[in-house]
Amino acid sequence: MNPQNLDKVIITAAQLGVALYLQQRGEDAGEISERQAVKVYGTWFRRAVEQGRIRPHFSGDSKNSKKLYNVPEILALKASDQVQAQLILK
Repeated sequence: MNPQNLDKVIITAAQLGVALYLQQRGEDAGEISERQAVKVYGTWFRRAVEQGRIRPHFSGDSKNSKKLYNVPEILALKASDQVQAQLILK
């Protein structure tokens, strides 16, 4: 594993830690809308949703309710994918 790739894994793990900390303190719901998630995480996020690896919940009971995703879950899956990719490339 080269230093650049290790940096990416560490950064994602740190983001996960911050998200979990904020969620536990109740300062942040730890949720992100689908539109925001696509903007932040791009094609990786879309692919994970299509594969069923990340599942949304809805902000209300209406069929027009906003899809929300759990940020710590996204970050944990992203870190896992990065580590797996590095192990495969090694």
